[in-house]
Formats: sequence, C-alpha cells, structure tokens
Amino acid sequence: MLLPLFSNGQDIHFSQTTRSQFQINPAFCGTFSGNLRAEINWKDQWQSINNTFRTYGASFQYSFGKGNPRMPVFFAIGAQAFKDVAGDVEIGNTTGGVNFNTLLKVNRNSRLSLGIQGNYGRTGIDPSKMQWGSQYNGLNFDPALINGSGIDFQGFPYADLSAGLAYWYTKRDKNVIAQAPQDAKIGLAIYHINRPKFTYGNDANKENVLRMRFVMHGSALLSTDIEDLYWYPNLTVMVQGNQHEVLLGCLAKYRIKSASKTTGFNGEWAITGGLDLRVTNVLDAIVPQVYFGLSNFDVGLSYDLNVSSLNNASNFRGGFELSIRFTNPDAYIHRNPFRRGISI
Repeated sequence: MLLPLFSNGQDIHFSQTTRSQFQINPAFCGTFSGNLRAEINWKDQWQSINNTFRTYGASFQYSFGKGNPRMPVFFAIGAQAFKDVAGDVEIGNTTGGVNFNTLLKVNRNSRLSLGIQGNYGRTGIDPSKMQWGSQYNGLNFDPALINGSGIDFQGFPYADLSAGLAYWYTKRDKNVIAQAPQDAKIGLAIYHINRPKFTYGNDANKENVLRMRFVMHGSALLSTDIEDLYWYPNLTVMVQGNQHEVLLGCLAKYRIKSASKTTGFNGEWAITGGLDLRVTNVLDAIVPQVYFGLSNFDVGLSYDLNVSSLNNASNFRGGFELSIRFTNPDAYIHRNPFRRGISI
C-alpha cells in the first residue's frame, strides 16, 4: 500500500540502442544512409518471473531534400509508437508521436542536427482484469458483479514534448584520412520537457509529474587493418530523476559482401556482434547481441544477462530482444552526393 509513495520509475528502453534511436535522441531521425527506414522492436524482460515487462515498438523515418548538392540543409520526418505492459492487470504505457528533424551542413562529411518530438500517450491499469471481494457471490468469483471498485485505477492521457541536438559525421570524401570514422554520432537530448501530469484519479498534487529524462550518446564506426572489418564503440548515459543508467560496450562488424557503388541496387551483406554492459548503481546486466544484414533488411537479437543481486530471483535470466529493420537506399546513388556510406 505504501509503495506508490516511495517508488521511482523510468521510461521504457531497449538494449539495442542502434535500433531504437527515437528513445535515444530525436535529432538522430534521418541520420542514416538512405531515404526511408522502418523498424519494429520487441522485448520480454525477466522471463523467469511470470507476466513481467513486455515492450513493443515500431518506428518510421523518411529523409528528403538530399538530392540538391547546393542546398546546405535537408530534413527528416518520423513517426513512432510504443507499448509497455506488465503483470496480470497489464499496468503499462502506450504512446505514439511524430518527429521533425533539420540537418544543417557543416562540411562535406558533417551535419549538425536539431530534432523535436511530440507524443501523445495513455498510462494505466486494466481494471477489468482485477478481482475484488465484492465479486464473490458466496460460491465462486463472478466477474459480472461490479460495484465500482478499481475506479481509481482508470487510465489517464498525457501530451509529451522532447528535443535533441546532435552532430553526425559520415565519411564520403575519399581524401579523408583512413583513420577517420566511417560513421559517428554524438548528441544530447531532453525528454518530457513539458513535464506532463502523471497520476491516477483526480490527484491535484503538482509533484506527480513525469520527470525530464536527459540522454547523452556517443558512438563511432571505425576501420581496422583487416579489410571489411569494423568496430563500433558506443556509450549511452540516461538520467531521469533519481534514476540513472549507463550502457557502454563495443560491437564488431564484418562485411561479407559490399554494396554496389555505382547503382546501389545490390545491397550489403554483413554480420555484427558484441557486448554491451548496463550499469546503474551496480553492474546490472551484460548484453550480448548479434545482427544479420542482408541487403536492405536487418535482424537483431540480444539478451540481457542479469548479473546484479536480482539474479537471486531471476536466475541470471534477463530479457530477450528482437528487432527487424528495413532501409531503402537513396535513388540514383551514382549521382547522389549523399550516397550510401558504411553504417552499423
């Protein structure tokens, strides 16, 4: 009964940060080689405990205005939807929204990106799945007997605003030194800028608001001495109220088959794998992950191996995560000054 007075929560998140960038920074919308990208995500956390966190997501992003080399700016729009549920009564959150991003040219290989994101969400519990003593008819449980119990748990809507700033580097100039990154991003984002009211019932307490979440992310895709082998160090730091999370690690990518450089009709084949570490106050999880890229499609698999003291209950079982991504390359790549580059 006292738990709601002292508990703290956090936003939904996926371990595969390269496949859930709407949750990392709105300014990352459109920062990819191509003009259209669609992704779906699914995560089932702490499977060893019944009916725990299940998270679903889908996103779409489209960039336009790249074709004119004289224009110092191009744009990107996006849309996303996420759903998070837990427990028998499915306490959770459903959100959907849109994203707009402006990418300003710094030089041939660099862009400064500014993005804003607006979401509309609904949070709550499904009262129809609750069972109350008043629904006992003397012999058994009768769900048709309802006397208003659970009315305080009705869901509530909220509007949400977020924004981010990022620097995106993509190696396009052959004269750039070989040690330069193939692709790199660094950015800072603020979520829930308007701090929407976040409470059940008619509670007018102004302190019951969704706290702002600050996210810093940096990553780079770097070449090695082995042809077609790249490594990808990455760091993501999130802070929301009293909660914080650090995700850091490194992936290795091996390009099995290169994409055609003239027409772009033949896509790249690649396999990527590695480990990330999730750190809160302690080392919380080790996240092995692997990605299979076949032309315009990409499938990612990861597993959160729980190593904190929670493993006494979870038996080291964290959460399985699946992502599927489709990327449509730019048309007429042989004439496009923003032709496809190596990416993760």
